[in-house]
Amino acid sequence: NEAVGYVYPHRCWSCLVPCLIREDIVTDEIDGKLYTFAHELDRWTVVEAFADEYQGRPTPAMGRFSGKREWETLYHGWDLADAIKDLNFVRSDGKTLVPQPHLRFDDKEMWTLDDVRGHTLQSPLTLLREMSPADREKHLAEYRAGFTINACN
Repeated sequence: NEAVGYVYPHRCWSCLVPCLIREDIVTDEIDGKLYTFAHELDRWTVVEAFADEYQGRPTPAMGRFSGKREWETLYHGWDLADAIKDLNFVRSDGKTLVPQPHLRFDDKEMWTLDDVRGHTLQSPLTLLREMSPADREKHLAEYRAGFTINACN
């Protein structure tokens, strides 16, 4: 990704879609943990409206966002091949990927776990949480500024 200039997007904790309008990304803490949000309204929904109390009134039925909501965080540090196998995206032969990056049906052209092994999955949220506050602000400023895709040939 670095060679072409692509920057993997952060994911919104509220709606779980990538934060593609990069200048709108915001962060906040819930129960002492940092989260990213695609927009201030997403942050407000989770942090304010879904809090235990909203404008002095209890909100017991609103629920809380919790659990394993982001696949990137769940598989942070895993090899891509191991994550694909864990997700059961492998055909009955135990090695051929169910999804293929092409439309060729010749068995010798099918991608296997060996073709994707060696790529480590990284969670943008986990990496952001591991940064110092100064590094985090610098990273978010660069993220908001966007990126340029470079020609790869």
